[in-house]
Amino acid sequence: MTERARSMIVTVDGPAGAGKSTLAVRVAEELGIPCLDTGAMFRTLALELQRAGFDPTGSGPGAQELERAFAACVFSLEGVGASSCLLCRGRPVGDEIRTEQAGMAAAAVAVLPEVREFTKKAQRALGDKYPLVAEGRDMGTVIFPDAFCKVYLSASARVRAERRLLQLRAAGRDADIREIEELIRERDVRDESRASAPLRPADDAVIIDTTDMDADAVFAAIMRAVREARAAAPVAVRMRRRDREMERQSATDLLKRGEYGVLGMDDGSSWPYAVPLSYVLSDGVIYFHCAPSGRKVGILARNNRVCFTVVTDTEPVYDKSFSTYYASAAVVGRVFPVVDEEEKKRALVLLAEKYSPEHADKAGAYAERSLKNTAVYRIVPELLSGKAKLRPAPDG
Repeated sequence: MTERARSMIVTVDGPAGAGKSTLAVRVAEELGIPCLDTGAMFRTLALELQRAGFDPTGSGPGAQELERAFAACVFSLEGVGASSCLLCRGRPVGDEIRTEQAGMAAAAVAVLPEVREFTKKAQRALGDKYPLVAEGRDMGTVIFPDAFCKVYLSASARVRAERRLLQLRAAGRDADIREIEELIRERDVRDESRASAPLRPADDAVIIDTTDMDADAVFAAIMRAVREARAAAPVAVRMRRRDREMERQSATDLLKRGEYGVLGMDDGSSWPYAVPLSYVLSDGVIYFHCAPSGRKVGILARNNRVCFTVVTDTEPVYDKSFSTYYASAAVVGRVFPVVDEEEKKRALVLLAEKYSPEHADKAGAYAERSLKNTAVYRIVPELLSGKAKLRPAPDG
């Protein structure tokens, strides 16, 4: 068990047409976190370079073209899962980046060291703000080497060409499958042979050959890898009292049944700030609600790294010394406002059902009424530890 924290990021790498984009979105939807489409970042940058005068069939862009394109590509994210959206200068990127020509232009500029350095910094900046499912070609090897779960998808060039043809036809466009396959093979050669960050699986990646698998089977394999990575996630630090350290599953069970917790925050001054919270654990994340403004909301907007602690089973005891039986769990992670209305409604229903189960039939109406004047937040755990001193089992 390592003492080093690993980023709460899932990477999905692989060659063009391996199904990365569709599956990454689906995994992000399941986990309730954003999906970062790194290919869209390269395509957007390539189009900005073309607007600045770059011809992808000619020589490389000049310093001034690169400078203008870099300045124009200020990226951000909004939404989670299927509603995740990459924004450039605050506006969602459009369908113009999804053409084969844009893909070829992106592949041409992706080999440039200046471009890769710029996108690496931009992607890591987004990873510092959000837990992510990040798909691309070097997410697990270069961009997020400390990601807690890395997946590499592969498939034969012919199968990838067939999948791409189906996508084009679904969008009302047609193409020659032989040309698509040739383009895919050419892109593979470029990606695998480039000097900077060549396409390859990370040493600790789970490799999945999707040639003979449907989308559901691949999704199940990825989620199995995520669950296994979560189960092996490290605690924050090794405890001094190792005899009181809880197994991860026991700590998770404690979070599920705990009644209240304390949220610790750093407001950037010399004074820490902590508040008690009602909460609910669902699908691996912790939800809480509060007023839409106040000191807590202001702190979290500036620094979303937090510690959340729950204590249960407390019982003062005297056994030749004064002590207390207890069980506790501590989560270190990051907090994000829930903006998706359906997720927000579901969280409010879960909170109402947890604290007033006898009135569960009214939870839906309560959630509807509270949507406009209540803020809901999601804590995404990155580290989890548990500690307990329990009453000894009776003899016999």
